[in-house]
Amino acid sequence: MSPTEQLDPSTLATQAEAWRDEIVELARRLVSTPSLCGEEGALVNVLTDKMRSLGYDEVGVDDLGNCIGRIKGNGTGPSVLFTCHLDHQDPGERADWQYGPYEGRLAEGYLHGRGASNHKGALAAMIYGGALLKKLGVPLRGDYLFAGVVQAHAKGNVGMRYLVDKSLPDRGLQYDLVVLGNPTNLDVHLGHRGRLELEVLTIGRTSHAGAPWLGVNAVAKMVGVIAGVEQLATSLPGHPFLDKSTIAITGIESAPTGSSRVPDRCLVSLDRRFLPAEAPDAVVWQVQSIVNQLTAADPEFKGEVRVRQAAVTSYTGLHQTATKLMHPFVTESNHALVRSAVAALEGTGQQPRLGKWNFSTDGGYTAAIKKIATIGYAPGDEKFAQTPFDRLSIDKLVQAVGGYAAISHGISG
Repeated sequence: MSPTEQLDPSTLATQAEAWRDEIVELARRLVSTPSLCGEEGALVNVLTDKMRSLGYDEVGVDDLGNCIGRIKGNGTGPSVLFTCHLDHQDPGERADWQYGPYEGRLAEGYLHGRGASNHKGALAAMIYGGALLKKLGVPLRGDYLFAGVVQAHAKGNVGMRYLVDKSLPDRGLQYDLVVLGNPTNLDVHLGHRGRLELEVLTIGRTSHAGAPWLGVNAVAKMVGVIAGVEQLATSLPGHPFLDKSTIAITGIESAPTGSSRVPDRCLVSLDRRFLPAEAPDAVVWQVQSIVNQLTAADPEFKGEVRVRQAAVTSYTGLHQTATKLMHPFVTESNHALVRSAVAALEGTGQQPRLGKWNFSTDGGYTAAIKKIATIGYAPGDEKFAQTPFDRLSIDKLVQAVGGYAAISHGISG
């Protein structure tokens, strides 16, 4: 296609349909390739091999294991980064699955298996979206960038941080819009609440259960913490788009265990979903205040509040620390790049609505921390994500290929 020719957006949808079998086969292969957090290497090999065979101008893997592909524009316009995480949650009990989680079964118009909805369909569609533009010879002013990001399930933006803080700058790659492949059912998502993992530890004194008055029961001391958390939950703020902040108790454990011992340690895990107007430090302080009040009222009460952290190692052997914090964000619906993306999708015959995720994504880092316009668009359906019913509409998978190409052309063409 020459620079003077006008692209009919319907051409993108038509070409994607012509590639249906290839696209589905790649998505099926991705589902059939296990990629637990920290074990994404085999999946990266599949993706990089496919990008090279489809004619990407640049393909590489950074030190952490993120894979990166580039279709070059001429450098005179904005670029778009299409990105999706590579890892998935453990499938859990195999008996709960209608089809094997790594079987990649095609049935009832769906691709079934772990990660089909979140995220492997999006990975396949993003790679073919760039290849479609390349095949048609569509001139771009900016780059079509693809990044498959590792260790998203470490819940600390480990892979995305490394990508946007180091790998892309080291390669001289810039971008103006981030498009996430977390499931949106072909709608355009503009944000989500933040997520912070907290834990509260109560410290007592162990004793024989036959003489409990000689000890301080850490489980009993946790009762006041739980009551305070439940009271806090009733007073959290709301948001007209993102809905309500929440706090949930997600686990409790004590030690030492045994029927004849009073526990001197009790640990409660908390999941706190919060809004852009709530600072993470203030979120922590709300729980710390509960502990402070109990400490002041009871001389035997001892408690600690901690933000959960984890040491993580990538499949390449790189060690990092993941703070269990995901930031909230909302991209304005009237942002020029959002309007361009929606118009481009409409040009292919799609009718995307504007929505939000219930879960958190790496977009909190690109949008809230790096201040880069960020949206989500993907073929998967959030209701199937991380369930034994994980599946992806094949028709929507193919439509997403034309959609990703259209977004790139609408912004960079």
